[in-house]
This record gives sequence, structure tokens and C-alpha cells, in this order.
Amino acid sequence: MTVHTRLGADADRILDPFSELMNRAERTLHARLIAGAKWTGYLAISLYKEFGISAKLIESVYAARQAKVSSALELAKLHAGEIDKKITSKTKQIADKERKLVKKRKELANSIELAEKHEARAAKLLAGLATIPIAKKPLALQQYKTILGEMHRCRRLASEALILIESLDADIHQHKRRVETLRAKLDEAKRRIEHPSICFGTRKLFDAQHNLEANGFKSHSEWREAWRRSRSATFMIEGDRSRNCGNRFARLSRRDDGLFDIELRLPEALKDFAAEATKVGGNLVHSVRFNGLAFSHNPDLLDAAISGRIPVSVRFHRDDTSWRVMVSFKTSDAEIPEDYRCGAIGVDLNADFVSVTRVDRHGNVVEALDIPMVTYGKSQAQSRDVTCKVAAEIVAYAKKHGLPIVSEELDFEKKKLVLKLEGDARYARMLSSFAYSQFDAALASACARHGVFHKRVNPAYTSLIGRVKFARRYGLSVHRSAALAIARRAMQLSEELPLSFRESGKLTLPLNDAHPVTLELPVRKDPAQPKAVGSRHVGPDLKGVAKALRGALAARGPSRRKRPSRSVMGWGELRSMVRRRRRDVPGADTQSGSQRVAPMRSPA
Repeated sequence: MTVHTRLGADADRILDPFSELMNRAERTLHARLIAGAKWTGYLAISLYKEFGISAKLIESVYAARQAKVSSALELAKLHAGEIDKKITSKTKQIADKERKLVKKRKELANSIELAEKHEARAAKLLAGLATIPIAKKPLALQQYKTILGEMHRCRRLASEALILIESLDADIHQHKRRVETLRAKLDEAKRRIEHPSICFGTRKLFDAQHNLEANGFKSHSEWREAWRRSRSATFMIEGDRSRNCGNRFARLSRRDDGLFDIELRLPEALKDFAAEATKVGGNLVHSVRFNGLAFSHNPDLLDAAISGRIPVSVRFHRDDTSWRVMVSFKTSDAEIPEDYRCGAIGVDLNADFVSVTRVDRHGNVVEALDIPMVTYGKSQAQSRDVTCKVAAEIVAYAKKHGLPIVSEELDFEKKKLVLKLEGDARYARMLSSFAYSQFDAALASACARHGVFHKRVNPAYTSLIGRVKFARRYGLSVHRSAALAIARRAMQLSEELPLSFRESGKLTLPLNDAHPVTLELPVRKDPAQPKAVGSRHVGPDLKGVAKALRGALAARGPSRRKRPSRSVMGWGELRSMVRRRRRDVPGADTQSGSQRVAPMRSPA
């Protein structure tokens, strides 16, 4: 847990040089480790003698450096994985377009060949028209026109194929260029994995020196000052279990009025900034104090950590306003029992809302609702605020009914893939702001704070089970049904497919637009045959259902985007037809031609 508060403006006098010293030691240590040195006691001794700081502070410097390197390494791995997926996707597009190119080239050759044949027949028929009797000339002319029409049709097809071939050639060329660019980026990402790079002070600010005016700097010296402050804007002092207050150098204590004091012990290099000096174990300790600090969140937990010899790490961070102090420590939360005797609450996260379904102890629906959680177009802080409020609302609902919460256990990439397969075009922009990990962390944190049991379950086929078994039975949306399936899975209730499927091999289920579709699944064995004891009774069946559902969604995709057909008749002709068949158009308005005409029924 981390709690934080803000220090006064007078903290700059001591924290600025302290941070500058700690960050300079960190950069020096990083440079020596990159140059090939090993982290040994000899290296630590040489550093704390060089900078005049203690061995414990050098360990804090090393821990901060290792955290940054680890972060850079994980980002490089993530970047390499994303690039690799893009290369795979582009390679597949190239293969598809090359197959289409081969097909169009064959069509072009066939069209040219047919056009030449029709042209030869037309020329032969035209040459023989002079010798044909007058009585047979109309038929010969009709044949000539037909052959000319076929010839022009083949030429048109050849022209269209040629245009498409040129377009495919250009697309394939650009895709191949993109693949080569991505491969170069992948090589660079792999190089960063082997040798992670860190830019102290942020790379963005470093690059700002190359265009000072555009980045708001009047001179290079002004940029350099901003760069220096950015490189020394934060430092951390690790906790120590063996010391009172959980820290050797940043020691917190609680006063009688509920506020906190921090005693910051200074290294030998900064003893001139000390406000007091005391003898501790025969050594003279120089220190400064920051008094009257108010931690608005969980001060009692912080007090318990300080008095319980729990390691308390303290980070000082300078922002645009002043210095802030962030205190991190571990809490010993009481174990919350896993109890489903009264039911559970299932949670299904979607791109712009969260579906919540409450079930009883038998797994039947008691209540289902959707909570809006739109993060698209919001800043990072706004998105975090919305996510935390939704998580708090769900936990309050669970605490009110005394039920545990069950959610999915999956990563961001898999959840994006599921939404992409089941959604439509609007998800393309929603996914850019979809933060599953952030919501999962907020929900787990809120559950821990309020004493609500939280369990994550394997999400495999939960959306499909909800769609197949519960959506039509309970009149729920597919997302609320998925939340129901998630809760039932934690309660270890049955996930068998409906009996109608096992008897007929057909399954009727709703699509995303609530229209039902009947799926006829391939029969590999008799669906009514009883399952073997200990077998996975739903896995193979659900896999077939999922495949058939993807086909149904893909088939309905183009039809949903298809524009309604328009009449080829003029308005006057359509209106005249309506008037002639008045008996078949109930309720039509004959006063104004600008009114929309009701669709006509065909005569019985």
C-alpha cells in the first residue's frame, strides 16, 4: 500500500541537493555496470566513499537503477511482441493478396482470350453479311450484336482485372516495404532486450534541445536547467525491517494529534544542511525534520506498519508544485473466506460498460445490471478515476448483499481479441482506451479494503456459455449472461450445453444485435451419447459452437452494412402505381407527393 502527502516549500532547501546527490550516484553506478562492472561489495564501497553516502543509501540507489532497467526490459519485450504480431498480420495480408493476384491474372488472360475469339467471330460474321439472304439478315444482325456485346463485356472484365492487378501489385509492394520496416524495428527492439537503455530525465525532454523554440525554451541554458531538474526529480530510500520505524534514514513517527513527522537523516556529504545533530551508537547523525504531515488515506495502517517493524520505503518526488513524499509498505490483511452459500456476483468487463449479475446459491439470476465505464477520450487521470469509481460501486453492491465477487482472469491482448471478434466497427476506437489491467487492479484493491472476497476464474468460453444457455432463458443480454457464467464457474456449477442441442445437434442463440440464429454443427459423434466419466464434457462441443458462431457473425457483417435498395422507377411512376393499387396500401397519404409511401403488399 502507498500513501502520500505534500511537503512545504521549505523542503527544496534540503531535498534538492539530496536528490541531486542520489541521482548522480545512480547514473554513475549505471554507467559502470553498463561498462561491464559487476555489482559487488567492492563496487559499493568505492561508490559510497566517492559520493560520501552510506552503504544502505547505495543499496537504495542500486534498487532504483534495477527497477528502471527492469521496466525498460519489459517495455522492450512488449514492443517486440507487438511488432512481431504486426509482421505476422502483414505477411498474411501479402499472402492473401498474392493469391488474389494470381486469380485475377488468370481471369485477365481468360477475358482477353474470350474477347479475341468473339472479335474473330464478329469479323467473320460481318464479312458474310453481304452474301446472306435478306430474309436471314435480321437474325444474323442480332447474332452479330450479341457477339459484339460479349466481346465488349470481356474487354470490360479484362480492363477491370487489369486495374485491380495494378492495385494489388502496388499494395503488395507497400506491404512488403512495411514488413521490412517492421523487421528493422523488431531487430532494434531485440537489441534493446539484450541491452536495455535508460534515458535519465526522459527522452522527450532530451530531444527538446534540438528544437528549443517549439518546445518552449528561450535558450539552451534554460533547457539545460530544466533537464538537470528533471534528472533529479525523484529518489527513494528503501525500508529496513531491522530498524525502528521500518527505515534507517527516513523515519516516520505519529504524534498525539494524528499527524506525522519525518526525520530525514543526511549523508556525510550533506551534513552542512543539517538542522540538528545527535549521537546514535557513538556516531554523530545529522538530520532534518518535516513536521505536521497529514496522510489523508489509511493513516492507521501506516501507524501500524511503523510500530510493527514492517519495512517502510519512502520516495520523494518533485512535481510542478512542490515536493511530495510517498510511503509504501505491506499490509497484513485478514484472510477473507470463500463462501458461496448465499450466491455470488459475476463481473464481465466490456469496452464501455461493466455487466454485473447477482446469482443465488443455485446459480439462478437474482439481479443483473450494466454500469457505464466510458474511458474513451479521457486523460489517464480521468480514466483511472472512472475505473476506480466503478470498482468501488461494484464492491459496495457486493458488500450490501454479503456476496463474493468473481471476475475474469485474462490479459489485455486476449480481451481485445474477444471484443474484436464479437464486436463491430465502433470497438476499433474503444479498444484504444480499454484498460483491463487497470480495472482488475482497482477491483482487487477495493475488495481488499472493504473485506470482500474476490476470485478470478478462467474466462474460457464464458461469453459463449452465457449466450448459449442463459441469454434466452432469462432474457439477458449476452454480456450479462457472460457475467452469470463467470459467477457459476466459481461456484463449480454445471456448464453442460442445453438438452435440445444434444438431441438435435442444432442450437439457437442470439447474436449481438439480439436477433437469433440457428447453428447446425458438424456431427462428429452422437450428441445424445452419454459422456464418459471424468471427461471434459463441454470443451469439444463449445469449440464447435464458437467456430459456427464466428461464421454466423462474419456472414451477418456485410448484411448489416448493406444499404437499403432503392427503386429504379421514377417518383411519378411509383406514385401512380400506388394509386392504382390503393386497396393494397393501407393508410397511404394521397394529399402530398412528398410523403413517404408505405411498402406495397403482393396480391394474394
